[in-house]
Amino acid sequence: MSAPAARRRAEAPAPGVDPLRMALGLGYVVVAAVLATVAAWPVYAAPRMLLVAAVGTVAGLGVAIVAQSLRLHGPLAALFAVGATAVVYALIVVPVAVPGAVGDAPTWLRGIRDGFVGVIVGWKQLLTLSLPLGEYQAVLVPFLLVMLVGSLVAGLLVIPDRRSSPLAVVVGFAMSGFGLAFGSSSLSEPLVVGPVVVPAPRELAVGIGGLAAALVWLLLRSRSIRAVALRRATAGTVQRAGLSGWPAVRRRALASVLVAIALVVGAVVTPAAAQLTDRSALRDRIEPAVVLRQTATPLASYRAAFGADRIDEPWLVIEGDTGGVERLRLATLDSYDGETFHVAAARDDAAARFSRLPRAAARMPGDVAFGLTVDDGYAGVWVPAPLGLRAAPEFEGARRAALADGFHRAADGATSIDIAAVPDASAPVSGAGHGLLPGDAYSLVSAPDAPAPLGEPDSTPLIDLDEYPALAEWVEMQEQPATAAGFTELVDRLRGRGYLSHAAVDGPDAAEWISRLDAGYTFLPSYSGHSAARIEALFTQLVDQQRLAGPDASDAALVAAVGDDEQFATAIALLARALGYESRVVLGFRLAGAEEVPGAAACTEVCAGGALAAWAEVTAEGGAWTPVDATPQHEVAPSLIKEGEQLPEHPTTPDRTDTATVDPPAAQSEASETAAASPEETDLGLVSLLSILKWAGLAGAAVLLLLLPFSVLLAAKAARSRRRRHEPVPEVRIVGAWDELVDLYADHGLPVSATADRAAAARATGRRAAVELAARVDGAVFAGDPPGDADAEAAWAIVDAERAALRARARARARLAAKLSFASLTRPLRPARASLEEPAR
Repeated sequence: MSAPAARRRAEAPAPGVDPLRMALGLGYVVVAAVLATVAAWPVYAAPRMLLVAAVGTVAGLGVAIVAQSLRLHGPLAALFAVGATAVVYALIVVPVAVPGAVGDAPTWLRGIRDGFVGVIVGWKQLLTLSLPLGEYQAVLVPFLLVMLVGSLVAGLLVIPDRRSSPLAVVVGFAMSGFGLAFGSSSLSEPLVVGPVVVPAPRELAVGIGGLAAALVWLLLRSRSIRAVALRRATAGTVQRAGLSGWPAVRRRALASVLVAIALVVGAVVTPAAAQLTDRSALRDRIEPAVVLRQTATPLASYRAAFGADRIDEPWLVIEGDTGGVERLRLATLDSYDGETFHVAAARDDAAARFSRLPRAAARMPGDVAFGLTVDDGYAGVWVPAPLGLRAAPEFEGARRAALADGFHRAADGATSIDIAAVPDASAPVSGAGHGLLPGDAYSLVSAPDAPAPLGEPDSTPLIDLDEYPALAEWVEMQEQPATAAGFTELVDRLRGRGYLSHAAVDGPDAAEWISRLDAGYTFLPSYSGHSAARIEALFTQLVDQQRLAGPDASDAALVAAVGDDEQFATAIALLARALGYESRVVLGFRLAGAEEVPGAAACTEVCAGGALAAWAEVTAEGGAWTPVDATPQHEVAPSLIKEGEQLPEHPTTPDRTDTATVDPPAAQSEASETAAASPEETDLGLVSLLSILKWAGLAGAAVLLLLLPFSVLLAAKAARSRRRRHEPVPEVRIVGAWDELVDLYADHGLPVSATADRAAAARATGRRAAVELAARVDGAVFAGDPPGDADAEAAWAIVDAERAALRARARARARLAAKLSFASLTRPLRPARASLEEPAR
């Protein structure tokens, strides 16, 4: 062996260890960690997560490097990796992911315990807390675990580089999938760059960045492997000219163009495909939506609170000063289906999604703190709370842990629920399977109520006025502008021309609430319920009365509609939507600081059933909500006019006559505790099947996107071969067969000289098929008679047989590498190379 050859072999790296490929692999792991951090940023939106990502990545790669340096194998290597990871995790979890536990030794140990508990329960916490999570308690533990374990596994795969190293790509995509799966289902805001609008830029950057990083790493790795193999195969005997200059640029440009085409097609197709289906995240399938669908709207049982046996029954006991908080809301009902107002539980309604509210929040100057104790009059999932609730309540008593874990709040902060299971012994008494029970107590911290001024309505009605003809006719008769002032005047007229009544029968059950009104109150029956038909009947009474009374009638002569907060709050909400406002109905209690409303009680220390109220809320300036009281007046009773009658010149309040009590038809009441099945209670099996099919389709689309560059490569090769095989001139087809064979050898790594003549190049390959085909090609090119179709078919038969032989002798991995090789596509771009030299002697 010559001295230069010996020197080259001495300088070659040890078999199986290539520092360049290890560096490339580590670089890919770092890029994958950066993309995973970008994907998870909306989940936390806290600077500390950058520290968590950096420390977790460095720690994971450090454990992987140490594990490989010890050269352990089999179960011993796995045992070391698990043990070392646990030790490192225990050392870094408190200062990195649970900074609130940094302190003395007992506090530090509790933090380590919480860190290990978070490995199991932290994932549920991610799904049930409101985004962004920040640094609340131990919410950073799952992200630290993803970065630590992901970097460890990927590091073990790329150190040292081996056949299984490409599996690190799967780990990299899984790390990015953490942020996409545990984040919000809403996409990032479009990025506008001049005339170009980039949809979902964050998700697009993570997806395309991950794909590009994986492709670049795999291509560079493959090139490095080939270079090392050629160096070893030719060391000391054969010299090969390297690819340099313009041909090298062209070769690399071709590969870059193929990758760029795939990425551009993916960037265009992916946002369009995303519009075909609603994106959903794991947090969209949490338990509160299920509980809400099983719970009847509380507005349907509003009137039951005014029965003789319940009007004085205490619901809540208030402890502390509530100054500044005017209303205590039980439920905010934002969805109306024509039958009931209820809390929306649809997965595609962002405001209706319920999540846990952190129990730690900065208390601001002017905040109000007070306590509530549930009394015998109330039990259920709805948690009475003010609108400005700062943090989750501090529950007390034996059920405090279960209640704290089950507390959820709507994304818009309007409704709070608790899905804690009710003990079996209490379920028959409470009549509820989830939520609060008599005796439960909690303390609250809230911002003071600050009602915003009413905004102007949109020009488009938010309800179909054809479905509410009486409402539309009444609004038209009032001749008020579609403005905030016009809406306020309509509400005043509606309440002033209504008449308060909580019952359909004047009997003992109604005597208590009647006695609390003015002495001259005259009972008139009203039916419960707030369906579209019930509200239309209310407006029909107003329209008929105004039409018969004439344009000069006084306000007292126009009183006609009889009902209570249930009907009038619904009527105001629908009236607002008819003018273009967003609206909702709220059930709750007025507190001592609220404006006094005749006929409606306010609670100071105890909230009893008789203080229950319903009001409407309408959109205000700046996206806030303005409360609108709905209780009608009770001082002037209706003097209903019949067709052909005239109003008395001086109307008086009619005497209360003693008449026989007639029970109303049962069908008129809609306050039954047995609520009709919600339209949302569809076949859960079908919903699950559709969800599975949707995710399967998205997964299939992702796989197709990953395979797109390889599909383009295979299509290019197939088109080239088909063009050569079907050339119309037999002589050109035969030459094409030779080119096809040379490309076949290039893809399989068999060198073919580009400078020698065809026969010499064929002999240099050492393949009999090449020699035979070269002779046929030379005969076809240089013979006096032109070849025929049979000669061309014979030439291509040699190519097909040689292709089958190469496939038969190669392993599956080598066959796949040949199909995906760029060598044959770049062969025409290569410069003339020196022929294989004889070994130096």
